[in-house]
Amino acid sequence: MLRAYRSVDGRNERLADDAGPADLARACWIDLFGPTPQEVRLVEQAFGLELPTREEMREIELSSRVYREDAGLFLTASVLCRADAKIPEMMDVTFVLTTPAAMPGAAVDAPATGALITLRYDDPKPFYGFHVQAGRQGHRLADGPTAFVLLLDAILDRIADVLEITGHDLNAVARDLMLTDGRSRHVGSEMQSALLKRIARAHDVTAKARESLVTLSRILAFIAVAKEFSGDKGVKARLKTAVQDAQSLADYTAFLSNNIAFQLDALLGLVNIEQNNIVKIFSIAAVAFLPPTLVATVYGMNFEVMPELSWTLGYPLALLLMVLSAVVPYLWFRRRGWL
Repeated sequence: MLRAYRSVDGRNERLADDAGPADLARACWIDLFGPTPQEVRLVEQAFGLELPTREEMREIELSSRVYREDAGLFLTASVLCRADAKIPEMMDVTFVLTTPAAMPGAAVDAPATGALITLRYDDPKPFYGFHVQAGRQGHRLADGPTAFVLLLDAILDRIADVLEITGHDLNAVARDLMLTDGRSRHVGSEMQSALLKRIARAHDVTAKARESLVTLSRILAFIAVAKEFSGDKGVKARLKTAVQDAQSLADYTAFLSNNIAFQLDALLGLVNIEQNNIVKIFSIAAVAFLPPTLVATVYGMNFEVMPELSWTLGYPLALLLMVLSAVVPYLWFRRRGWL
C-alpha cells in the first residue's frame, strides 16, 4: 500500500493512488506499508534512491540502520507494535529523508527540504492515528523534516501510553500481593499463575519499549546534527522536546524494570512461604501421629508375655495413651506458636 501527501497552501492533500513519479516527487510524506515491488520501484524512480529490503531493515549494526547517502538520510528503528495484544511485537520501520538536489528532475513545487518516506510491514497505532490526523489537517505536513518530527512524536506518545498502562497494571499486581484488612490474602495456585503471567507480560512490554527507545535515541542523536533539521526553529524545538521525552521514557522503563523484578521476587517469596507452611503442617502431623503409631505398634505385637492383654482396662488404656500422645504434641506446638 502506498499513501502520499503533499502540502498545498498550508493544507495536506493526499495524492491519488495511481500517482506517477512526477507527482510523488512533489510529496512531503510517502508511506509504504507492505509495498509491492512495483510501488517500491515507483518511489525509487521518483527520488533517485534505493530503498532497503526487509532483510536489510532487520540488521542490528548501527551502520546498517543509520547512514547517509547522496539521496538522503536512511534511519531504521524498531518500534513497539500490537502492544494491546496478548504477545506484543516489534516492527522495523525505515525513515528516509530525501535530498532535493539528488532527485532526478525535481518538481518546481517539491518541498525545498526534501520528503519523508516511511517503509514498514506492519500497522502500529501511531501510523494509523497519524494518517487520521493528516487527513483531518490536525498535522500540517509542510516538508519531510516536519513530518518526521511529528511522526516521531506520535510514536513516543504511544510508547508513553503503553508504559503508563503497564505501570497501572503493576500497581494492581502490588495491591494483590499486599495485606487486606490486616490479614494476609491467600494467594492460591490459580492466582499465583495469573499474577505471574501479568508480571511476565509487563516485563515483555517494558523490554520491547526499551529496545524501541534505544533505536529511536540513536536516530535522534544522529539527526540532532543533521543539516536537514538546522534551518526551521520550530522543527528544532520539537526535536529537542522529542530527545527529552525519549530520555524520560527510558528512565521510566528502568524504574518499571526494577519494579517488575521486585514484584517477581515478592511473588516467588509468597510461593516459598506457602510451600514452607505446607511442609510444616505435614511435618507437625507426622510428629503428632508418631507416638500413637508407636503405642499401636507395641500392642500389636504377638508376644506371649504381655500383661496388658489380660487387663480389663487394657484396651481403653491403650486408646487413652494414643489420644494423649497425639493431643500433648498438638498443644505444645500451639503454645510455641508453630501452628
